[in-house]
Amino acid sequence: MLDPRSTQLLDDPNFIADLHSGLSDRAIAAKWTISSATVNKWKKRARKDSAFAVDSNNSDAIRDDFDQDKSGNLKYQVVADRILPLSFWLDRLRVDGFDPEAFGYSIGNSVWTQHTKDQVTKTLYSNRFSATLKPSTKEADERLVSHESVIEAIRSFTYVPQPVAFQHESFVLVPTDFQFGKVDWNGGSKETMEQVMESFSKAAAFVKEFRPREVAILDAGDIIENIYSTSAQLGTNDLDLPHQVVEAAFAMQKGLQMLAPLAPSIRYAAVSSNHGAHRIGPKSPAGDAHSDYGLAVAKILGNALTLNPAAFGHVTVQTPEPYMESLYFQTSGSDIGLVHSHQASGADKIGEWWKGQSHGNMPVSQARILVCGHWHSLRVQQSGDSRWIMVGPASDRGSSWYTNLKGEQSESGMLSFTTANNVWNNLRVL
Repeated sequence: MLDPRSTQLLDDPNFIADLHSGLSDRAIAAKWTISSATVNKWKKRARKDSAFAVDSNNSDAIRDDFDQDKSGNLKYQVVADRILPLSFWLDRLRVDGFDPEAFGYSIGNSVWTQHTKDQVTKTLYSNRFSATLKPSTKEADERLVSHESVIEAIRSFTYVPQPVAFQHESFVLVPTDFQFGKVDWNGGSKETMEQVMESFSKAAAFVKEFRPREVAILDAGDIIENIYSTSAQLGTNDLDLPHQVVEAAFAMQKGLQMLAPLAPSIRYAAVSSNHGAHRIGPKSPAGDAHSDYGLAVAKILGNALTLNPAAFGHVTVQTPEPYMESLYFQTSGSDIGLVHSHQASGADKIGEWWKGQSHGNMPVSQARILVCGHWHSLRVQQSGDSRWIMVGPASDRGSSWYTNLKGEQSESGMLSFTTANNVWNNLRVL
């Protein structure tokens, strides 16, 4: 029941204003000597009943707007004479019947000056608050695939050779920067998986028609988001670290299943990366260059493929030599190097890094085409004596921090091209 004494306060505009303010229930109750439960109930009514509207002439007035989309995400816009703290918004969620723990938050505001009819100047703030529903544990679990399921799929798969002649060129596909676990404005791990599967499907369609001598699947790194690359990841990821690895392994396993029957030779190569690095804390590496989750996925799948030589006996899995972060191989007469490229300070600096590698006779010194990831957008540039640098776009769902900073956004997908004798053709993003 409502405290009978509080009904006498409904004629007081200052009390009504307090109901609409950022004050907590306890603070209002202490101020007006009524119970916190009564304040909470009056707040709920005040949100719904126009009879409790705030007097627009009151300097403490707060006007608000509320919206909830079909997915359950919330947006509030409140005009007030101050910047509203997070505690106000959390109280507002509770008053409206929502659990603050079920959401992730973002807050913004803008300010302007208002002149009244009495020539009184007011400073007002438009406070904006977004509450995005976190994926439920059940939803996350439904998206995950167990290790046993991956192994069973590999055991039951059969390679069917195609009765056709093959081209003299190889097909190179660059699945890079999946960053499973990451959530951004275009979605999270579920949407990333959909993007990855669409790219692999397009690649399979091309390979069926082109009939390359070899398909080279080059994981250029950052196959998972990790939890220790930035301080925000523990609060924003939709998958924990073990399940990021499970999702990454399943994605690559499906890609191999799609492409394995379509060419007489399949190469799957992977390199170390910054998001893939094993860490014991933010920016705290816990091993050498091969303490990397992307390399772990490659090695796990490489071991699993041996369980079904009839389907995958023509698949070669390649990782860098011990303590190295890059690798080199030949395909159809082309010399290919692979590196994540976080080793360079910028996309324009990869050529300088490559020159140093050549002088030091490092793994990519003999490459004529260097394939990279890390920079999330397609880039093709010449380097040195008719050598080429190819940076693949990311398959993740975007990076709002970069777009907010630069105003640019790259198309998601996988870089692909055909090559023979160090000449590349058919460049496209799948």
